[in-house]
Amino acid sequence: MSLDEFIAGCAPHLENAPWPAERFNPDVFTQLAVLVQTRVVTLSEVPAMVDFVFLENPVIDEDAWTKTMGSDFAINVLRDYAGAITSCEWNHDALKSSLEAWTEANSLKLGKTQAPIRVAITGRTVGPPLFESIEVLGRDETLRRLQAAITRIG
Repeated sequence: MSLDEFIAGCAPHLENAPWPAERFNPDVFTQLAVLVQTRVVTLSEVPAMVDFVFLENPVIDEDAWTKTMGSDFAINVLRDYAGAITSCEWNHDALKSSLEAWTEANSLKLGKTQAPIRVAITGRTVGPPLFESIEVLGRDETLRRLQAAITRIG
């Protein structure tokens, strides 16, 4: 189905979504729709894939939190990534490059270092492409969520 058909098909599912109606932004959803269209099997899965953007705080999957934030590098990657993206260009390529540099400098794999950031941003370990999602979420909100995760870790 075309992107327009996908967006139209999502409308009934978005009406019953778990976020306050005033927080929903159709333009933001359009940016996310292109990211999630190929990642869902049914349209009813869409609200759970995009809710993190429209909720004030993401719903944290506690198992995902425990698994990812328990690593010995989680707090460091969150702190350093937050510092790196404070002034970088705000596009998914620059956001990814910032994490790749940290990952390489610490001899880790990108999949491992993305996990704490993804959970801090979305509340889960799976979802739309991370850096594109961060780009849509925006700098201020991304930094707020990273700081909230850092504070929660202690």
